[in-house]
Formats: sequence, C-alpha cells, structure tokens
Amino acid sequence: MNVKIFFDGQNFYRSLLRYDESIRVDYDRLAVWITAAVAGPGGVFCGAYYYVGISADAPPLVEGFLKGLELRPGYFVRREPRVRRSGRCPACGLDYEYTTEKRVDTRLVAELIQYAANGAFDAAVLVSGDDDFVPAVEAVNALGKRVWVATWSAEELSSDLRVRCFGHLHLSDGIAAFRTDRLPRDRERGGPALRADGRGPRPVSRLVPGAGAPPRATGASGIGAAERALGELQRAAARLPHVSRGYFVMRWKSHQLPPVGAEREALVQQLIGAGLAEVFEVKDAEGRSVTAIRSREPDGNVREPDGNVALPGSLTSSLATEPGAASESA
Repeated sequence: MNVKIFFDGQNFYRSLLRYDESIRVDYDRLAVWITAAVAGPGGVFCGAYYYVGISADAPPLVEGFLKGLELRPGYFVRREPRVRRSGRCPACGLDYEYTTEKRVDTRLVAELIQYAANGAFDAAVLVSGDDDFVPAVEAVNALGKRVWVATWSAEELSSDLRVRCFGHLHLSDGIAAFRTDRLPRDRERGGPALRADGRGPRPVSRLVPGAGAPPRATGASGIGAAERALGELQRAAARLPHVSRGYFVMRWKSHQLPPVGAEREALVQQLIGAGLAEVFEVKDAEGRSVTAIRSREPDGNVREPDGNVALPGSLTSSLATEPGAASESA
C-alpha cells in the first residue's frame, strides 16, 4: 500500500506545542511510523508534503527549518505568502493588524485530490484536525482512496472530520518511535519558536506567591486561567514582532484561552490589573500606531526585544531627574 502524508504545517506545530513543547521530532522516523501505522510493515512511504504560510520578515531559522525538511528523503515544502489584515475588536473598540495564511489550505486540498485522482497513493494521512478539510476528504473517498487523520490529541480533532476519515492516528502513541534526543535545536521541533530578532522564546514564568512576584490575576477565570493566558501571551510575543491587543483578543488561536471576544478581553484586563501585562504603543511596518500588549517580568519590569530589561516609566523618569543624570547620558 502506497502512503502519502499531508501536513497542515501551522496546525501541526501549534498542536505539538500545546501537547508538549519539549518534544523534538525526527521527521524521517515520523514518516516511517505513520506509514507502518496505516499500512503495516509492507507499507510504502511515497512522499510527505508540508504546507505553510511564510511572512516576508520571517526569522532566518524558519526558512532554515523548511530547507532542512526539504533535504529529507521524500519531503516537499509548499510555501505560500502570509498576508496582512486589519480588524476592530468589538470588545474594546481598538483597531489591530495581523498576518494570516493565504492559499495554504486551498493548495493542500487541491494536491490531495489531484494525487488521489492520479492514483498516486492508496492511503493519504492528513495531519490536521481542522474541519475545513471535510469536503476534500469526501472527494478523496469518492475516488476510492482512504484518508486517515492524525492529531496529537483527540481534543484537536473535529468530529465532522473524524467520521469521514477511514481512521484516526494518535501521534502521541508514536512518540517513542520518532522523538529525537538531539541537543535542543528549535528547528527540530516542528519549526522555530523565535522572536523577530532571531533569539529564542522567552521562558514562561511560573509565578510563585511570596517569591517577589506580583500577585496573580484572580476572579471568574481563576488563577490557572491567568497563568495560561500569560503563557500564551509570551508564546505570541515569541513569534511576532509585537502582539496587538486586538489580535490577541480576537485572533490568537489557543485552546488554553477563553473564546475570542468579551471573555478573553476580561482575562486580559485581569492580567493588566494584576501587573502581569501592560499595554503600550508601537509603530507597525507602515508607520501606523498600534496598541500592543506584553508580559511583565516577575519584578515588574519589561523585557525588551533586545533582551535588556526596561525600567518602569515612573522609575525611568525619576532617574532622569537625578543630579548628574544629564551628564552621564551625554
């Protein structure tokens, strides 16, 4: 039985991080495991296709990861440009901008059906739980081919998609087969979780009361929800030049957060009120002012993109008025 694998790259990577961000994947062994799980020991791996949207200003290591993937036998990367969009948050009225994938899912669907019609595989494995692929799976079924779906957890899988697929692979069942023990390298984890300056992501702080940390947000969402929201905010900051408040409230996808809209905005307000996050103004690539949000360090300071810790505004102002401050800055 010939098996082809189709990766929804963004879905695969984000789901991997939600499942266990410490896992690093050997993609050659992953293909072997998936093929054997679907077709048994006599299965033939005949190609894996990784579909992803890329921004023009993506960190170099993103392209490095993708090029490395292309060098693996049988792997092919399908790049499509990310496009800039704008919107307005109905909860707070703020305008925001974001980038989104364009043509990625469409290309995956087109090639999945094309290969099925050409008889290029007996079974396809769709590595995504998105129900947008339901019509494509139905079309492949009508051509007499099997489609399996693979996700990291059942929670990531649309029930509509599952019932139309021949079977479901739990990627977590194969971790022992394709996990790699190499030294930490972000590009081996399914894609680099880097900030725009190319450095590694900020660690998600575990704030412990009484250890010099500011009080955690409480209320209807609970302390656990606030910690998860802080982690997601830091995760977003690791991937974007800045995180606009409207984007985080209305567009950032995560099962760790409440639904987009008023409930998520209320949680953001809790983080700000507890001193765990702050809003600030920043200029986007076209010089427009954007209201952004960022996490604060446990000591109340803010870590800038260059890695330095910025003092709070009030403290910076007081230092500027100290005797000798003008001469030192000169």
